[in-house]
Amino acid sequence: MTQSTHDPYADYRELTLRGMILGALITVIFTTSNVYLGLKVGLTFASSIPAAVISMAVLKFFKGSNILENNMVQTQASAAGTLSSIIFVLPGLLMAGYWSGFPFWQTALLCMAGGILGVIFTIPLRYAMVVKSELPYPEGVAAAEILKVGSHEERGRPSGRKRH
Repeated sequence: MTQSTHDPYADYRELTLRGMILGALITVIFTTSNVYLGLKVGLTFASSIPAAVISMAVLKFFKGSNILENNMVQTQASAAGTLSSIIFVLPGLLMAGYWSGFPFWQTALLCMAGGILGVIFTIPLRYAMVVKSELPYPEGVAAAEILKVGSHEERGRPSGRKRH
């Protein structure tokens, strides 16, 4: 018996305007929270799992939402953990005397360009990094399992990657 090479998710929309807006909103909230917490207490929190839960809770109210859209939102929002690393870099640059001013618009444009590139590369890399890999990282595995369990696909359609 031959297996079908048809991707069951080929007809699903992954990159949507509502997903990008939700991901950006969660990213802003988590990044500011992480920066504040990091500067105040000295440690930050991982944002993949809370982002996956929030994404599912919000997107379930929209018609046509699916696990791929939820994955895109939680991946975009999980960048908040890496964006909050600014709390370590900027004070170091200021203390070293290397950076004496703050070019707001240049910094904002660079951050936006990096965010847009991150979202654009999330989609093609999902297949190679998530679908075809065994996800050796615990937080990634947990976020994937949360998305699979919370997926509200119609019957007969797979809600995630099959285990071997």
